[in-house]
Amino acid sequence: MIVSGIFDPISQKELQELLQIRRKNHLRDLEVSVYGEGVLDIAERRRLLVLALKPYRHMHVVDEEGEHLESIDEEKIRQGEFRLAAKGIRKELIEKNHYLDVIVDAMCKPSRAAHSRRVAQVCRELAHVHHLDEAKAYRMGMLHDITKKWSDEEGEKVLKIHDPKQLSVSPKVWHSFTAVYWLKENMGLHDPTVLNAIYHHTIGDGRSLYDHILYIADKIEPGRGYDVSRQRKAAEENLVRAAAMILAESKAYIFEKEGIHV
Repeated sequence: MIVSGIFDPISQKELQELLQIRRKNHLRDLEVSVYGEGVLDIAERRRLLVLALKPYRHMHVVDEEGEHLESIDEEKIRQGEFRLAAKGIRKELIEKNHYLDVIVDAMCKPSRAAHSRRVAQVCRELAHVHHLDEAKAYRMGMLHDITKKWSDEEGEKVLKIHDPKQLSVSPKVWHSFTAVYWLKENMGLHDPTVLNAIYHHTIGDGRSLYDHILYIADKIEPGRGYDVSRQRKAAEENLVRAAAMILAESKAYIFEKEGIHV
């Protein structure tokens, strides 16, 4: 028997449904295939399906199309709820940066999504210059403002539970903290390098090179509308010095405009 699905990507519930089909039909083996169009190309969806089915020796991935399985939870997964994906592929979805565009479009306003893409590109370029992990840098750039659209009430609710000390700072920067908890809970993203960079990206008090990259990229992405060539050159030469320079300039600007020392 062959069962086919879009599997973009395969969810844990779909995996359980396949196991149930095998038991219900008293099958020694069940063949499974991928069909149709998806966000990921069919070859990648097939590769992920192979990974998901690897622990189940009586289920095999084939190319021939069979009885269609209705999609379960796939759209939610593509929008960032990786916890609903089959267990064997959750880490892979993160490491391959799958569905980042879909997640950002689902979670952010269009202008914010566009900003996130520009920040991610600058992060990747700076990581390349400094011989760091470009995929990781791109990931943190795409996800850094993921909860920016939340209301103050939503942010306060999360921070009361997870990080109450941050309630004393301006709600304008809460998204850098709430994003971390959203990413942990929904995507299962626990990489401290990415999470720390996101957590510190508004205040600019991070210490790692990735922290500096995200802070700088957020300030100098090309959509900002002002000349950032000097800051970009400084960042390509030395991330630590560039981050300190941009932070000092940002504090001076806030004092000039609002009379507030930060």
